[in-house]
Amino acid sequence: MQTSSDNANKKDLNRENILKIAREIFSKYGFKKTTLDDIANAVRKGKSSLYYYFKSKEDLFQAVIMKEVEILGHELEIVINRNTDPVDKLRDYILTKLATFRNLANFYHAIENDVTAVGFIDEVKIKYEQDEIRMIKRILIEGVRKNEFEIYDFNLAAIGITTAIKGLEMPLTAGNYGDVNLERSVDIILKIMCYGIMKR
Repeated sequence: MQTSSDNANKKDLNRENILKIAREIFSKYGFKKTTLDDIANAVRKGKSSLYYYFKSKEDLFQAVIMKEVEILGHELEIVINRNTDPVDKLRDYILTKLATFRNLANFYHAIENDVTAVGFIDEVKIKYEQDEIRMIKRILIEGVRKNEFEIYDFNLAAIGITTAIKGLEMPLTAGNYGDVNLERSVDIILKIMCYGIMKR
């Protein structure tokens, strides 16, 4: 006999499976071109069964984006909590962010392109940017404590570095430099961030 706990687990597994397949389809065709029929066919369920888990295509897309935000946040928190040198931590943070971003097509496209049908994207962007500034600030504070960085305004420095990383997302994940060696590119950028471009 199935218990309510078994039913809840089965529901969670079904929902995760729908999300996994929906992520693949949205990333391949984009939000506008993807239909719930496409996802239902890929999941091998009727469209009505999707409505058991999600109210609409927008609701499902939102769940997909939030899943990708969760994945990115988890990967970055792992880096932040490592017991490593602050410069290495900053390098690992940038590298992890760009490498993970390459695999999160839906989140990337939702942030880059204005998905007019989905109003929650702006809220996600704002929260995501605030989380990023908070994480970078943690690295910078640690660097100053360990006497490796000299920073007078943590907030401004964190905003500057976050903005610089954001500027790299497009070229290093999908643009002209999408195929270049990410580690080498991050090392070059980090050298400029930490030591500037002045000849010494």
